[in-house]
Amino acid sequence: MAIRNPRLPLLPGYGMNPLIGKKNFGVRPIFTTIDNVNMLIDKSEDVNRVPSLYSRKQTPELPSWIMYDKHILRFQGYFQQSLHEMRSASHIVRKVDIFFFLEDGTIKVIEPKTDNSGLSQGTLISRQRIRLPQSYDLYYDVLDLNIGKEVMFYGKVFKIVNCDNFTRVFLNRLGINVPDPIPWPDTVDRIHKSGKKPKPKPFRQFLDYDRQVLRFFGYWDDRDTEFGTVHHLEIHYFLADDTMEIKEILPPNSGIEAGPMFLKRMRLPRKVPPHVEMTGGPQTQSYTPADLSIGAVINVFGRKVVLTDCDPFTKEYYRVTYGFDNFAPLEVPVDKNTECFRENMAERELPPWNGYGSYDDSAENCKTVEPKAPHRDFMKFIHKDRVGFDSHILRFAARLINDNPEDARRYFVVKYFLCDDTIGVFELGERNSGFTGGTFFRREKTYLPDVDFFVSKEPPTYTDKDMWIGNELVINKHRFRLIAADEYALRYMELHADEYPMSNVALIMDKIRRTLASQENGYKNFVAKYMEAVLPDKKELMSVRCFKQALKEIMCEKMTEHEFLTLIRHFRGDPGQDKSPRREMIRSLVFTELTRGLWDDRERLREGLLHADETGLGTLPKSRLRLILRANRLSINTDLMDCMLDVLKKDENCNIYYEDLMEFLDFQTRPVFNLSEADYTKLVRHAPPLKDVECKFWADQDTFIKEGYVNWNAFLCQLNLEHLVKAQS
Repeated sequence: MAIRNPRLPLLPGYGMNPLIGKKNFGVRPIFTTIDNVNMLIDKSEDVNRVPSLYSRKQTPELPSWIMYDKHILRFQGYFQQSLHEMRSASHIVRKVDIFFFLEDGTIKVIEPKTDNSGLSQGTLISRQRIRLPQSYDLYYDVLDLNIGKEVMFYGKVFKIVNCDNFTRVFLNRLGINVPDPIPWPDTVDRIHKSGKKPKPKPFRQFLDYDRQVLRFFGYWDDRDTEFGTVHHLEIHYFLADDTMEIKEILPPNSGIEAGPMFLKRMRLPRKVPPHVEMTGGPQTQSYTPADLSIGAVINVFGRKVVLTDCDPFTKEYYRVTYGFDNFAPLEVPVDKNTECFRENMAERELPPWNGYGSYDDSAENCKTVEPKAPHRDFMKFIHKDRVGFDSHILRFAARLINDNPEDARRYFVVKYFLCDDTIGVFELGERNSGFTGGTFFRREKTYLPDVDFFVSKEPPTYTDKDMWIGNELVINKHRFRLIAADEYALRYMELHADEYPMSNVALIMDKIRRTLASQENGYKNFVAKYMEAVLPDKKELMSVRCFKQALKEIMCEKMTEHEFLTLIRHFRGDPGQDKSPRREMIRSLVFTELTRGLWDDRERLREGLLHADETGLGTLPKSRLRLILRANRLSINTDLMDCMLDVLKKDENCNIYYEDLMEFLDFQTRPVFNLSEADYTKLVRHAPPLKDVECKFWADQDTFIKEGYVNWNAFLCQLNLEHLVKAQS
């Protein structure tokens, strides 16, 4: 500011400017502390704006560009564009999305793109501050945008009809009432003259039904002619322009030369007048979707084509449009001459495998002249590939069986990969044992022992049905006995019990039931002998060792180790022992992921939990707790989060105590706590490495059998043989 003498007149040349000669006009740096971080800000900004969720002075004073970062209000609206060049419509309605950025008050308008619309769509107004109409210093603010209001952006009037849930909640917290959504107007305002039938609108039909095709399957029986046969056809009806095309389905090696098309794409007339060429004459009515259905016969220029079946999209279209419910397919007539020719065709026989490379690779080289990679089961790979924690890998602990006493101490892990039915063997090396750990046998298909390898057909291989505890596998002339399995393998086999008989509790119980029923007084003596083997304080529980001994006495060699383990896991009881190893294992994995993601905002999480607990009971539903954790951006995936929520303490309504969650996430101490040194060592020894981030606990079967308990009463109740006692008495 220039300093002047008040006695001198305010005229040019009578004042003194102190800025003359100054070269630096920078803004004075003003530092402040926000969340213990020194930041350079401009004090002229409004730093006292706080969210309306909390009262003033309950949250730190932050500038708007920090407090409202990535906070965007989204409105839906439309504007009308006049159509002067068209008589059939006065204007067209164009739908847009209006985005209001809270951090700086800018606005962006985008029109969603529609295929084949013929309009230039996308960003209509780039992100910028927009002035109010007839104003030079006022801009649109959050108070100017709401459902039902009309706003003018650069001469275009936009009508707001809806908003998203975040915008509605934000405006309600500001005390702004948000009306209900307004229905969209008609896309095109059409004006028809009274008394006249509206003209067809092919362009509208094209926009509504583009890329929607009805597909039928049918046949044309041409056996009445010489050398005629049954032609299998595929009929396509295009809803966009009411045209049809027909393709002929030819089986491989049929000897028939495939033509380009049975019928090229065109409007198929229902009836062709005689002596009228296709290029002239009166137009006839063509087939419509109402004329097509399963069992219908269409006339394709004199050829009668019968429709026998259709695809799922076509069924849904007729169910919604015409109300059809019966889509039973029709039988296709069989051409005996063609079938007899196919039956007499010799099956291709490959030369015997010479042992070089894999069998699939050698077979592909024999099928084609040009070498190609072997085809794998892609659908099985898609369904059985690793998805999150579901690795689809069955892991088993194994011992090497031979006459060498030094191999008795060696410990192996056999992995069965369900995606391609391959087996890999890995050795866990111990210090000073003389054996280096690592890959013992690389991952590949493993064939059964004592089979002839050099044959035309591929020899049988080990499948997932052969993977069960107690079984012996011969891999490259080494015999392995499976002695244990990890938790994931046992759980996977129990969930798919129809595929794995060793994990099917119903089949195992039926086997025990038939054995006891075949013995005289078998069930009565069985119950009486082990009646006193239950715990004195809890009559329904029995030790696993005693339970296994009881089953071995009646079943002898009829049950495998895997079946014993399945029953123990199904009927296991809980006498009050601590289940902390699994909880601490999951806690270690969560600690590893949160440390890797640099997350440490427990205070904000506690504030959100207290705010969500409106009743003050100290518990929250699992779904609500999951939303709060995701809102606080915990750097763990959904599978690990679900595992964490499963091990937390719950009340009788299955609501989770969030104080237990805060204790679970307290990583000031070491990740694994409340464990003795021996339990901690055992946990680390049998737990998978944290780098795999897998929430599976490698179970120690010997410890489980020595220290576990089963529910004896539940076992007898499911056995359901009380009628034998009454009959024998």
